[in-house]
This record gives sequence, structure tokens and C-alpha cells, in this order.
Amino acid sequence: MLPAWMALRKETHMLAITMLMAASTALADVPPVPGLCTAPVPENRDAIGCYQTGRLDVADAPATLYWHIALYPDVAAARTEAERHRWATVAQAHGRNWLYVLGARGERIEGGAVQAAIGPLDTPARAVTAHFAEAVFPPGMQTRVHSHPGPEAFFVVEGEQCMDTPGEQTTIAAGGTYIVSHGPHVQAAPKGRRNLVLILAPTGMAPVIPGGDWQPTGFCSRP
Repeated sequence: MLPAWMALRKETHMLAITMLMAASTALADVPPVPGLCTAPVPENRDAIGCYQTGRLDVADAPATLYWHIALYPDVAAARTEAERHRWATVAQAHGRNWLYVLGARGERIEGGAVQAAIGPLDTPARAVTAHFAEAVFPPGMQTRVHSHPGPEAFFVVEGEQCMDTPGEQTTIAAGGTYIVSHGPHVQAAPKGRRNLVLILAPTGMAPVIPGGDWQPTGFCSRP
């Protein structure tokens, strides 16, 4: 018969293995996010998932960029302002007209309501493609573990976003921003959320890399 301390140690070890296996099984059951942030926006703009709203090639990219986000009353006004900037594009997402400008921290934007300037974002290569997307997650939805070949940035339009990364677990309220500089992570929306997404990837590389050898903490699954 094992001594009591050895039996307790063995029981604790087996419990840890069981919990890890359960977490792995639960994670494997998570379906991929519809659209994967690369498919075109469907006709139903409220469709669940993450869909691409635009791409922007950034040649001779500087070491860092800021993502400036502004709201405009109409598309024409946003496009007029976009012409003033080297790297800019217009997107319609979540029923609103957005101007996205990539540039320096002090980029001046006129005629719209600036919502955020997210950065600095370290560019992964001299030739970079900016992938813009809109995402709709109902309450309780989460992603699988994944990563990107460059930084990913978010602006939460409505609701609340949960982030679980190897270095941090946090939630971001509406109007807030977040940057995943690198590595595997999980996103979730315990209460539901709508957001805007930017992924900077070396031109020619897929913006989303599924999988990873990191095990989420379960932070975003807690009540």
C-alpha cells in the first residue's frame, strides 16, 4: 500500500492530467470561425463570423505603423479623405462608414470622427499586406487556438471581447482596442461582440495560421 502522501501526490497528478485532457477535448470541439477573416462579407451583414472588408498593400513599410480609425457620415466623404493619405482605405462594417489609415502616430485625419489610433504595430516585412475584417460573435462564441504571421489589432465596436494569450488574460469593452503582437491566442465573446480587425502579414502569406502547441487557460470560458 502506498503511503498517504504518495497516494495524494498520485491522485493530484491524475487529476491534473484529467483536467488537461478535458480542456484539450473541449478545445478540439470548438468549430472554426465562419469566414476565417478572409472570406468576402456575405449578403447578410449580420452573419456570424469574421469576414474581410478590404486589403491594402503597403510597399516599403516602415518599422512600425499606427492604425487610425475614423467614422464618416457617408462613403464619399471617407473616400475624399482617403485620397490625402499614402495608405488608406474605406470600409462599410456594422452599418457604418469607416476610414482606415495606416501611417505615423500623428497622422492628421479630417472630416470624420476619429475613434482610435492603434499602435505601434511592428511590421513583419518590408512588403506587407493589411487585411481588414469585421467580426460578429454571439454570446459564448470563441475561436480555436491560432496565430498570425504579423500583429493583429482590434477595435471593439459593441459588446465585450475576451483575450487569452500566453502572457495575458483580459477583457476589452466597447470602444477599447487590443494588439496581439505575435504567438498563439484565443478570442472569445462571453457576452457577444462586434469588432473591427486588422492583420498585418508579409505579402503573399496567409493572414491566419490555425493551431499551436499552447494550451489556453480557460479564462474566457469562465462564468
